[in-house]
Amino acid sequence: MRTTEEQRNVLKTRFDGLQATVKDARDFWIRNPAQNVLHEHQQALHNSVPIITVVNFKGGVGKTTICSNLAAHFAEQGKRVLLIDCDYQGSLSDTALSHGRVGNFSATAQLLLEPGHDSVALRAAAERLSKINSNLWIYPAFYDFSRAEIQMMFRWLVGQEQEIRFNMADYLQSHAFKEDPSSRFDIVLIDCPPRLLTGAVTVLTASTHVLVPTILDGASHIATLNTLSAIQQFQMKLNPKLRILGIVPSMVSVAGSYSANEQHFIAEIERQLPELYLGLVPVLKNYPILRRQELAKAGGSEILVAADGNNANIRQAREMFGALAGYISTSVQWRRPDGQDGPIIAMPGRENRRVAS
Repeated sequence: MRTTEEQRNVLKTRFDGLQATVKDARDFWIRNPAQNVLHEHQQALHNSVPIITVVNFKGGVGKTTICSNLAAHFAEQGKRVLLIDCDYQGSLSDTALSHGRVGNFSATAQLLLEPGHDSVALRAAAERLSKINSNLWIYPAFYDFSRAEIQMMFRWLVGQEQEIRFNMADYLQSHAFKEDPSSRFDIVLIDCPPRLLTGAVTVLTASTHVLVPTILDGASHIATLNTLSAIQQFQMKLNPKLRILGIVPSMVSVAGSYSANEQHFIAEIERQLPELYLGLVPVLKNYPILRRQELAKAGGSEILVAADGNNANIRQAREMFGALAGYISTSVQWRRPDGQDGPIIAMPGRENRRVAS
């Protein structure tokens, strides 16, 4: 049993280490991991299902709308889809659970941040959204997620946890999530929080791809460039296999066209990207997403892909998200039913379809 003096020395050592980390000008989130950890992580991602994070470190740019409708679209196409809400405000959870008419549930997303859970039990904790589509599951998040983020961060900074940044990746690459035919997923879609804390860090480390929605205005323009800069740091230090699918113009005014102001900000993004970002990042001008108010008018629900009815506005919204999903399908590598890399993916109840690898 430790004496009072020993306990005091341990606390002092931890405090000194925390103080040194906070004072260090370098971002502690992207400090180099152990080489064996990074190597094992990259090997797992090489044969991963698509894990796509919808991210922008500015709130209110349409992440939840895009994430939920893409999930509904892929589920309707026969893919087993996992949604993960990593925003403590729970917008995606509110949308999906209310639309899925789920009354009693547990907020389980924070479990993916923590080490030591049994992956089979954790997989079983995902909430199935059968009222939307039986191929769709979610890990919901609410305000407890914020507390879990901060607790994990401090435990890591004071040395109580050796490595926390790969916890979600380890679960998503486990047999229960990736290999077991009865429980595996074909695609994972993650709603990323608009702040760089434990949730966003573990999400960007776990992902194979990111999609960056932006409103075409001044504030969102700056936030989008800053988001891309942060993603580039993750690619360099923590996740070299991470790829950017593109920047999605979100909350545009009119379907099928851009205003003069929106065109101006598209041109500005395209002009500045080569200066700020080393890789090729397309602006997905052919796949704009309408304002939330316009989508609500179309179907009275944020998840329009799964909405009842077939009026012209609903069809237009389905086509809009279907076009973006089609672009994603030809840009990611799907896993074959036998677990190998390749261009064939089996759709339950449908003929095999060929997609680009």
